[in-house]
Amino acid sequence: MNISMAIIVFLLLSIGSCLQKSILITRHGARSPKVYTEIDSTYYWTSQPEDLTEIGLQQHINLGQSKNGISITDMNGNCIYENLEIQASTTQRVIMSTIGFLKGLCPNNYQEIIKRYFNEYYAQYSTNSEAWNQIMASDFQNPLELELHYFERPNDFLFHGHKKTVCPAIKDLKKQIEASEYFKQKEEEFKNRHEFDEVFDIIKAAYPSKSFKKKSITLSDIEDIFDDYQSNHVQGFLFPNPSQLAINYMQEVVKFIRYYEDNCDSLEHYAQLTEPFKWIISQLYSTTPLSWYSGHDTNQVAILSAISDFQPIVPFASQLEIIVKNEIVMVYFNRQQIQTKFCTDGYFCTREQTVNYLMQFIHPNLKSLCGLELID
Repeated sequence: MNISMAIIVFLLLSIGSCLQKSILITRHGARSPKVYTEIDSTYYWTSQPEDLTEIGLQQHINLGQSKNGISITDMNGNCIYENLEIQASTTQRVIMSTIGFLKGLCPNNYQEIIKRYFNEYYAQYSTNSEAWNQIMASDFQNPLELELHYFERPNDFLFHGHKKTVCPAIKDLKKQIEASEYFKQKEEEFKNRHEFDEVFDIIKAAYPSKSFKKKSITLSDIEDIFDDYQSNHVQGFLFPNPSQLAINYMQEVVKFIRYYEDNCDSLEHYAQLTEPFKWIISQLYSTTPLSWYSGHDTNQVAILSAISDFQPIVPFASQLEIIVKNEIVMVYFNRQQIQTKFCTDGYFCTREQTVNYLMQFIHPNLKSLCGLELID
């Protein structure tokens, strides 16, 4: 046994009986598509685009139930609010997912926990008093009946640093990336593959009143139809119904967009990761048993692009979990441990190594970096 392996074994043996700290980063549950096709609007969907569905709500109830073993309850099985640290996005799909998770996590006293969290966190972002009063009067038995669209967090670098409205400098950067020779070459390669023919036929079928030419289809159009497939497939809808080859192809396109176009430049890293990594670092040293970041797939992709070479498609209700035992940090994606870049080994890194690595993605002045000072 070499020295490095001996150290790892020693560390594993030393952490067996200690208390565990969890930093949980989740994507919201299943939702409606972000762009409705004509087929969607005619046959399938009546809710707003990107709204959480009943299936998505149940996914997060189940996810909350799976975390019941974490030391957050008293002797009667009631969740202790002070044992939870929660940061959550203000979109309807995430707020609804957050309610579902807390219902699953705290079955005995979820009403008290949810209401307190709304008062202490979401109240500052509410933009509609009537909707707010409805929420405060609810017992959260049927959360899908609640109106959760009236919340807005300004300059939201904690969850939406990738958006041009949050970081205007992203707009010009995107144009530069898409105009680059490498991006054009990859786009051409994707569109020259035989799987593109099937995807093109699906796009045409999704918009029967429109006429398309192959050369007009962009990688973003392929990403949108894949999102449509993901959302509709979870609901059991029959369209789109691509072959496995077409699904694999669309996943390749999505990975290229998400992990290259959206995360290849330091500006993108800083804009998307400065605030989340500040929070993660603070929680690495927190004694709170469960620290939970309730967000989007874009958040998990941005984090993974920085900390690992692992580049998955992030499904609905996906979980990226940072486990801390004593001074050792481990990272799991949907319960499977992944190798990070925190240290040479990548699987069992110290807290100090983890923090030192994350610090490089934190920018001291996001307003200046993103051009917000000029707008102000």
